[in-house]
Amino acid sequence: MKTLRAFGLGLFACAQISLVDAARANALQFTWQEVAPGVWAAIRDDALELPQEGNAAFVVTEEGVVLFDAGGSPALGEAIVAKVRAVTRQPITHVVISHWHGDHMRGLQAIQAAFPQIRVFAHPHTRDFIAATREKWLKRRVSMVPNIKKAVESALAKNVDLGGRPLTAEEKAWLQRGLGIAEQLNQENLRTDYAIPKFAFTDRLVLHLGSREIQFLHLGRAHTAGDLVMWLPHEKIIATGDIVTGPIPLMPSPYSKEYVGVLNQIKALDFKKLVPGHGPVELDAGYLDLLIDLLQTTEAQMKGLVAQGFSEEDAIAKIDFSKVESRFTKGDSFLAHRFQDYVTASLPSAAYQAEKGRGPAEQF
Repeated sequence: MKTLRAFGLGLFACAQISLVDAARANALQFTWQEVAPGVWAAIRDDALELPQEGNAAFVVTEEGVVLFDAGGSPALGEAIVAKVRAVTRQPITHVVISHWHGDHMRGLQAIQAAFPQIRVFAHPHTRDFIAATREKWLKRRVSMVPNIKKAVESALAKNVDLGGRPLTAEEKAWLQRGLGIAEQLNQENLRTDYAIPKFAFTDRLVLHLGSREIQFLHLGRAHTAGDLVMWLPHEKIIATGDIVTGPIPLMPSPYSKEYVGVLNQIKALDFKKLVPGHGPVELDAGYLDLLIDLLQTTEAQMKGLVAQGFSEEDAIAKIDFSKVESRFTKGDSFLAHRFQDYVTASLPSAAYQAEKGRGPAEQF
């Protein structure tokens, strides 16, 4: 059961089984929203649709197009290229990667193929992590989908989900539909390489292109140690990468003690629109407040438990999410399971490590 649960978490984080009906023509696509004139957000229609590929955004300027994140596969990278070419004659000149997770950067090879002169930037942590894990990816891509398919088929045969819980009708249909496009996604994996950013910056990159000012900021460690955001000060639009994800936060290895500070810095920008790493565009700071409450509630409880001398296992077991979880899940059992998989399974451990003065382990 432990192995099956690990497959489930891997599937949720980076994976290759989709929620969409097998009849849908292309499981790897975005819905495009023009959030300001010449500023486009690439949004996955259903943030919990698997594969959970990240959102992206691009800004059209008189001197070229600036892209924030590149999609999680060559197909999504190609979708970005097609949209750019549909709205402007300007080429993509700059790409900035928000963090190292594959669902935000595996489409980069398609961007580079279309626009060979682009300059690709990332935080040094992100750049180094991508470079260090490239060979691992080239090995993993061969077996990833076959292994996940095997795990899904086993779960269905046992009438449990990938976390070992009894299957609900909704989750059973979810997994069954997913099997229908496994081969398509396997072929996509097999053509996916890891393109490594050539340029890095630690704190701030500011581009002045035509009439646009585009800022890329490292506000601190949150989802990863190398998180970057894109901020358009005149348009008051921010794209956050996976610092903000919804409708259930994705927290595989959060820097729990620093996370709230990063969210408060985002709030202080007084944005009009926020493009998250996953989920719909946000029009106010309400969801940020909910994330802050989640993190502060967890930290406060863990601080007390560690002070009382509880072991990690016992302290994690005592964390009570009941008050805040309901505000995310609203009584929906499917969302409740996602909360268990994305938050309960990882945030308490990270909070314990933080209280002990240790950072989380970012794992490929």
